[in-house]
Amino acid sequence: MLRFRNLTLALALASSCSLPAHAAEDWGLCRVPAFLFAEAGDLGVDETRIEAQTVASEDRETIRFTGDVSVTSRQQKISADEVVFDKSSERINASGNVLFEDSNYRLASPAIEIDNRNNAALIEQPQFELTKNHARGQADEIRKIDQYRSRYRDLVYTTCDPGDRDWQLRAAEMEIDQESGRGTAKHTRLYFQGLPFLYLPYFQFPVDDRRLSGLLTPSYGYSEESGHNIVLPVYWNQAPNYDMTITPSWFSERGLQLNTENRYLFGSHRGQVDLSYLDDNDLDESRWFQQWRHDAVLNHGVNADLLLVEVSDEDIFDDFDSMASEYNNTLHLERRVRLQRGGEFWSSQLMWQDYQTLDRDTAVEDRPYNRLPRLALEANPKTWSENIETPLSLELVEFDRDDSVTGQRSNAQAAISWRAAESWYFFEPGLQLDFTDYRLEDNPGGDSINRSLPTLSIDTGLVFERLAGSQQQWLQTFEPRLYFLHTPYENQDDIPDFDTSLNARTYSNLFRNNRFTGADRIGDASQVTLGLASRAYDNDSGDELMHLRVGQIFYFKDRRVSLDGVREEETKSDVITELDFWPNTRTKIAGRLVYEQELNDINDRDLSINYADDGFAANLGYYYKEDELEQALVSVVYPVNERWTVVAKLHESLRFEQPVENLLGISYQSCCWGLKILAGQTGDEDEDFSETDNRIYFELTFKGLSKAGRDIDAQLDDAIPGYSPPF
Repeated sequence: MLRFRNLTLALALASSCSLPAHAAEDWGLCRVPAFLFAEAGDLGVDETRIEAQTVASEDRETIRFTGDVSVTSRQQKISADEVVFDKSSERINASGNVLFEDSNYRLASPAIEIDNRNNAALIEQPQFELTKNHARGQADEIRKIDQYRSRYRDLVYTTCDPGDRDWQLRAAEMEIDQESGRGTAKHTRLYFQGLPFLYLPYFQFPVDDRRLSGLLTPSYGYSEESGHNIVLPVYWNQAPNYDMTITPSWFSERGLQLNTENRYLFGSHRGQVDLSYLDDNDLDESRWFQQWRHDAVLNHGVNADLLLVEVSDEDIFDDFDSMASEYNNTLHLERRVRLQRGGEFWSSQLMWQDYQTLDRDTAVEDRPYNRLPRLALEANPKTWSENIETPLSLELVEFDRDDSVTGQRSNAQAAISWRAAESWYFFEPGLQLDFTDYRLEDNPGGDSINRSLPTLSIDTGLVFERLAGSQQQWLQTFEPRLYFLHTPYENQDDIPDFDTSLNARTYSNLFRNNRFTGADRIGDASQVTLGLASRAYDNDSGDELMHLRVGQIFYFKDRRVSLDGVREEETKSDVITELDFWPNTRTKIAGRLVYEQELNDINDRDLSINYADDGFAANLGYYYKEDELEQALVSVVYPVNERWTVVAKLHESLRFEQPVENLLGISYQSCCWGLKILAGQTGDEDEDFSETDNRIYFELTFKGLSKAGRDIDAQLDDAIPGYSPPF
């Protein structure tokens, strides 16, 4: 056995058989596991051990090892029938059953020539395996040109098990350049189940995380409204700090739509411009979407953001639901410019904001006001005591809307509160003063209005605890809470409603000091809110198991301030009950009831049950709001076995007896590929769900390579709680 120090073998050899890196995949369904390389722990970092049956040297420059030759360093190994080492030229020739191994690669070849001086190598008829990608393949020849470049001839690549040819990538010629981070392939064919799936005469691809221009994954879908849909996105890497994605999308019923996504980054400025245009054959009109988002950090700690969005018509997001999914249920598109700055105890904001109302038939009074501009300051300075807080809020807004009352509103809100609290109680009295001034135009109640109102509140509660359960395994609390609120009445009927509405009916809103949002109404109040809450915790883990809340307001006087001029004379508010219950770590039950005591009726009923465990998920929901909606849903994700998964969702409007959203999907995966099919039916809420759109999407995944089709996982993530992609 011979030992040599500092013998340089082809450490860069591995890069000559490297293919593009891909995201981690699940190879658990493969019959043949990836090989494991065992490091030679008895060797130092710079040591190499050579073993052979015979060793000969003819001229002291050339050493020939023959018979079961093994050349081993700590992190790689070469075995062959014969290895010739030329010290003067730093060349190594290995021949006869050559096998190269390290932690990432295994390569077999009849002969390998290695030129360490020039970082070059020639590998004849190699067969290789890549550990991380569960990949294997072969080539007629791999030539390592230099430290960075390698060239393949007649390459075959797959991630399937040996003997399986579910999919294969074949390329007549491929070159990989590690320095530029790109690869180039010629006459590339992708085969699926033995059939040609895709042919590309020439294309480039990234071999690391650097961006590279080229064709992205195409997709296909079908919907009843738009017909067949083929999408061919192209990425254009224009510069390190800006790029563009150009996405032609063809619809058989509508025509060709061109979409572009433009991203940029300049120092402390970044943003994105999205544009879309289509001459719609179905409607015989031009349809477009444009959006500009920009964020910046300016001098003196000022943060700025801009949002400009506009569309051609109200139905564009319904017809093209993947265009900008965040606007799919939007009635008014916001456009704004906003500047913000803050300190340790304060923050300020200057904003210009207006809206595009999508439905042109929307009544003027139902459209939001524009703020041109809004200036706001929030402060909570330190006081002489940690128990005392003195928040201050200032706001100046210019409101504008066509054919409406317009004008300026300035509002100042100052408050002081004192809080005493221990683990078993809290007590917090507070006083708030609101000063509001209006300078209006076209207001029937006058162009100049002033309002000043104080609000007194006292919030207090107790926390009782006890051990519960047969083995006292739970900690249960009982938390009564009492909230007193008094605000004197002032007639506000002459004040327009710029941005005010009633608070939602939730338990937490029972303890707010104003039943209205915004500053145009300050509700008169002489009332007490009684809340009862109970929680249960697991003593061992500390996890919350149950949270029950029941609350009601008791009024001492009628409420005369309103948005519609109607006086509220009830002596009690609705009883609001909310429950969150976790019977185990996999299940959550949430319920909400709003009981109207005067009519002895339940106005709102919400119930949801969510269960998720090891890929399986089931959800039930029921939602009722008097005279508005009644809907029920059930959804399930069912892994039939390790290969098949079924997803389904049934969401119906019981009020209109029409579907809101129905989904049925199935997915199959093998060792190296997977297929997902999703069919859906969506109702149009504006038409009382009587009009529906049927659609179907496909997604084919070649593990370790790419996927083709619509991104089905993104749709199911939003539609079915607990959904986890099977692959």
